[in-house]
Amino acid sequence: MKLKLYHARWSLCSQMVRVAMEEKGLSYESNLIKLCDQYSEGENLSPEYLAINPKGIVPSLDLDGEIVTESTNIIKKLNSLSGENDMDLWPADVDQEKLNVWVEDTTLTDGVPLGKTLGTAIPPFSLILINFMVKKYLSIFQAFKVFWKHPLRERGRFFLVMKFFNIQKPVAVRCHKVLAKSLIEIERNLENSGPYFLGKFSHIDINLMCCFHRLTDVKLDKILEIEELPNIKKYWELLKSRESYKKGILDFFGEKENGDIESVFGKKDSMHLEPLAKMIKNYKS
Repeated sequence: MKLKLYHARWSLCSQMVRVAMEEKGLSYESNLIKLCDQYSEGENLSPEYLAINPKGIVPSLDLDGEIVTESTNIIKKLNSLSGENDMDLWPADVDQEKLNVWVEDTTLTDGVPLGKTLGTAIPPFSLILINFMVKKYLSIFQAFKVFWKHPLRERGRFFLVMKFFNIQKPVAVRCHKVLAKSLIEIERNLENSGPYFLGKFSHIDINLMCCFHRLTDVKLDKILEIEELPNIKKYWELLKSRESYKKGILDFFGEKENGDIESVFGKKDSMHLEPLAKMIKNYKS
């Protein structure tokens, strides 16, 4: 069986699928797509890629000619395959309802408004980076081209606005409450389980690994180390120790990705760190 994965280096959902591939021990043909918000090529809007995924988003999996899209669908499909590792990402002996709810809650799902769930509350903190990349890599002509060509009209408008305005702070601030509340819920859940979210490693741990790493990208990782979240701190160290974390996430960060992060943040922590830490402390007290 031949697997072809169409994905992007920095894409959160692509990271989730790559980690799942590594956990299952599945080999695949890698087809890296240069996304329109990060590269002038905008390969996700090319006729060739739109024939694979008409929404123009990543990841997409070609499984012997069957195209599967959306990270949750792809990971469920991968879990039905036999790889080199004896790994079940949807184990039958864990709370299935909780697994389903949390996987859905931690996935960036098309059509779910930003800040509605943990999965949609994480990306707004990345907007400062995306805003930077749109301004740096897209010409005005290319920004209008994305606006007209993107199948998801809201994304096209979003990228065009970011070409001319800095919008990241107000959008991210609206997500403070959801992120703080979600971290507290994860902390409380870990008190009664362990060492992973549902006791044994599963799909939800993949999603949280990628969400937590995105907080690292945007200099918010210190929120995972505050004294009010001791179980999350241990859990995050455990996730980072898995080989899939390196192979599915870290190994795909090159000079461009690290350079853009350095250009935006330098050595500074995120502007959102202090208000989020204060919010969590008030929740806990």
